[in-house]
Amino acid sequence: LNTGRFYFEPITLYKDWLGGSGIGQWILYKEIKPWVTPFDPANRLVIGTGPLTGTLAPSSSRITAESKSPLTKGIGTSNAGGFAAAELKYAGYDHIVFKGKAHKPVYLWISDDTVQLKDASHLWGKTTWDTEDIIKAELGDPRIQVLSIGPAGENLVPGASIIVNKERALGRCGLGAVMGSKNLKAIAIRGHGSVKVADPDAFMEIVERTIDNYKVSNTVINAAKYGTLGATDRRVKHSGMAYKNHQELEIPPEMIKDTFNPEKIDKEYRVRQLSCFACPITCRRHYHINNGPYAGLKTEAPQFESLVSYAAKLAVNNFAFVIKVTAICNQYGIDVDLPAGAIAWAMECYDRGLLSAGDFDGLIPVWGDEKVILKLVNKIIYRDGIGDILSEGAARAADIMGSETKYYAMHVKGQDLYEPMRFAVGWSLGTCVSTRGGGHTTGAPTCELLSFADQKRARDIFGVDTFNHPTAYEGKARLVRFHEMLHRLNNSLGLCHFSTVARDVTFPGFEEITRLYNAVTGERFSIDDMQYKALRILNMEKAFNILHGGFGRQDDYPPLRAMEEPNPAGVNMGFYLEKDKFDALLNEYYDLHGWDKETSYPTRRILTNLNLEFVADDLKISD
Repeated sequence: LNTGRFYFEPITLYKDWLGGSGIGQWILYKEIKPWVTPFDPANRLVIGTGPLTGTLAPSSSRITAESKSPLTKGIGTSNAGGFAAAELKYAGYDHIVFKGKAHKPVYLWISDDTVQLKDASHLWGKTTWDTEDIIKAELGDPRIQVLSIGPAGENLVPGASIIVNKERALGRCGLGAVMGSKNLKAIAIRGHGSVKVADPDAFMEIVERTIDNYKVSNTVINAAKYGTLGATDRRVKHSGMAYKNHQELEIPPEMIKDTFNPEKIDKEYRVRQLSCFACPITCRRHYHINNGPYAGLKTEAPQFESLVSYAAKLAVNNFAFVIKVTAICNQYGIDVDLPAGAIAWAMECYDRGLLSAGDFDGLIPVWGDEKVILKLVNKIIYRDGIGDILSEGAARAADIMGSETKYYAMHVKGQDLYEPMRFAVGWSLGTCVSTRGGGHTTGAPTCELLSFADQKRARDIFGVDTFNHPTAYEGKARLVRFHEMLHRLNNSLGLCHFSTVARDVTFPGFEEITRLYNAVTGERFSIDDMQYKALRILNMEKAFNILHGGFGRQDDYPPLRAMEEPNPAGVNMGFYLEKDKFDALLNEYYDLHGWDKETSYPTRRILTNLNLEFVADDLKISD
């Protein structure tokens, strides 16, 4: 970016890492030294697609972003749907790697063979929604796909996100702040090419069979009607919320009736159905708010994660508010979880008398106050007053404000948690060992709360008997390892987790995903080959975290609250993640991976088996 020069490389040089996130992680490991900070011009930002992207492979819409995270100082990886990934493939590119820093705000314009950096000074300070509209008008094509940052990214808020198609977020890990540090406002893409499939007959046979299965799936029917809000009933049933900063996992009955009510929400707000590229599931919905203080807002429906973060975690019994605050996060380019996590911490600390109104610029952060929450979100976006501290996330804010507040910062590896603990052991383990910090999309299983008509099939697929026994410890390390491999293949090939066995045992699993990959690329990989590649990516991520973030076993634990406070109510009343049992679970997990149980570091033996001996050398691991 500092020179304005472009270089092109064939994707075949990187095929060992499959695509998407896999290639992105390899580039980070290879090109970033441990002393490079997230906002250093030498840091890389990698935007990627998968080999299935741009084809008719069901739900192959995902675009990835990778960089060194401003929040954790370890790997930053995020993933979003929409249409930008396919557009990039149609323009003839698989990945974009940014390095350096532009001398003034710019945006990248890609149109087939045309690749230009264009002045974005007039866009700096604008929201992502305005930025997208202006770029499309300037370039004269409404079908251009835009990825952009808002004021949060420009202000280097560590939780800033990159917004795709106005509503889809490359949300976690603060990659929007990395983009802002490079003076890169947006990426605009238009392509007119196509993607070649090596074996069209084999490919279409899998695609048609998969779509036929989706057509009769109750999971698809539910997802099409409610989107991710369809998870509400399961979470209520299993007491899987995060009420008042994770103090309780049971929400009040009136909140269930008014705010956590998918049927009511659908009738009141939905105006049309949406989908991402090549997705037959259509889990996106467009909402209009017609009444109340937020009337007139037209936006995409928030995800279940936003509902938990801004309703349960902050004790707000108003779904319209969740729509409003999610739209603000998308407009201004900030991950929904960071403001919610920091504000929930602030509210609990104020509630317990550890902080005062004077600490919050005169604002009184009490549970459920919508106006105060919106003011704090705005302060976080612009790093104004107390917002400058809260913008760092709950973990860093607690470091600044006093040691007595640290207990109430709900995070893993410095990343704020939406994910409640104390209700599902496998989910908790997958979230805690996630290489990107607290997050459920790189290994946490969702099957623990699901009911399957074919229990035998589920046991055969997951390899454990306790796949839907949430509070059982047995088998959960193996279940997490299964999902770590599956999620990395999805993230590298361009697939949405919801379209695979991660969501329903009748959906494509390792066998179907491998066949799709082979049909598109002409490779002849086995399931073992693909799982081997997934484990290489995981071990690469693990090594990056050790070298750059200094992470070890001590960073793979849940917040102390999850290990010390029994659930006060609900179906899991009295349950918590007992430290001795969680320690044993971590030992089992590390053993399955061939990692050292004391440090959590990969051993030279496993790295050699994965053809990563150079990583063992970098880590200075002896035999």
